[in-house]
Amino acid sequence: MSRLSICLLVLLCAFAAKTAAQSANVRATYHFYNPAQNGWDLYRVSAYCSTWDGNQPLEWRQRYGWTAFCGPAGPRGRDSCGRCLRVTNTGTQAQATVRIVDQCSNGGLDLDEAVFKQIDTDGQGYARGNLNVNYEFVNSAQTASNVRATYHYYYPEQNGWDLYKVSAYCSTWKGNQPLEWRRKYGWTAFCGPVGPRGPDSCGRCLRVTNTATGAQATVRIVDQCSNGGLDLDDGVFKQLDTNGQGYARGNMIVNYAFVNC
Repeated sequence: MSRLSICLLVLLCAFAAKTAAQSANVRATYHFYNPAQNGWDLYRVSAYCSTWDGNQPLEWRQRYGWTAFCGPAGPRGRDSCGRCLRVTNTGTQAQATVRIVDQCSNGGLDLDEAVFKQIDTDGQGYARGNLNVNYEFVNSAQTASNVRATYHYYYPEQNGWDLYKVSAYCSTWKGNQPLEWRRKYGWTAFCGPVGPRGPDSCGRCLRVTNTATGAQATVRIVDQCSNGGLDLDDGVFKQLDTNGQGYARGNMIVNYAFVNC
């Protein structure tokens, strides 16, 4: 094997190890932080991370649900404070993004009770006092929880996946992309509270999760909207709306994360 091949192999292994070090399958219990009742005040709930993050703006402290962290993978102690995790219930695939505000001793996570209930969609975790979950460290600037998603009739297939034909905002910058690129993922308009906006969002991809059912889809941003969240193509909306409740009321509550595509 050549020296170059060996170097590449070492780099790939190092990258894989670094990635693996940021995620794990663990036990999650729950804790009564009652953040809303306590004004999202880390000092008031005696959170370990209040020493470093207690003076963060209210918007920062209330953006995500809270958790204590003592997982086997990822930074610990002060270095973990303020970091965000995408937590997935392994039994139901329900997800939530949470912020680390405290430490624990159970070898995994100690979620705020409200977050625990949000992902315990079948009630089995609450019945036994814990959940089996996966967690993954995420860039908090690229994820959002509990945003509103509506639907729009782009009819991409009938329109030849032509961004010009559907008058999509992003056609100015992405209309000449190859057909394979334009039809690889379902379409969405984006006006979410977190992430790049305008031309900088065009062509980016999101992993969208229906908070009620855990159903997921990857979509490409091709347009803008004004509902403060997402305006999904009708086909994608139906794919995520596995219990039909979103279509019945005209919207669903979702989490989204920017992903590579």
